[in-house]
Amino acid sequence: MQPLQLETVDILTGTAIIFAVSMFAGGIGNYLGIRLVSDQHPSFVHALVSSILSAAVWGIVSLALNVYDVGITPFAGALVALLIWIVVLYLRYSGGIVSAVPAALLAWVISIIVLYVIAVYTTVPFEAIGIPAI
Repeated sequence: MQPLQLETVDILTGTAIIFAVSMFAGGIGNYLGIRLVSDQHPSFVHALVSSILSAAVWGIVSLALNVYDVGITPFAGALVALLIWIVVLYLRYSGGIVSAVPAALLAWVISIIVLYVIAVYTTVPFEAIGIPAI
């Protein structure tokens, strides 16, 4: 068995960092989105788990639908991811769809802002896993 080459280690490290930053940004978005839209007070860990679940479900659905195919509208992937985020928030928090839709939209905007701030002040690129249109 050969040791990992430097490029492979760099790619794995970069992917792990992007994943961690994505989940952190999604967790902040979910946490603030739910708190601002509803009267619930979720823990950050609960919001982080919701972010991880959203990313996992989005990955499975995008693989099943082959969203990355050139023939599918680029907007479709972001729309599917946002719908999945809404469904996960609907299932994980009380308040129904009336709370889930604005909370997901607010969480998405907050996540983009968090990722932008991180990208401006660090060397982490403006990329995310499981956050729509990023």
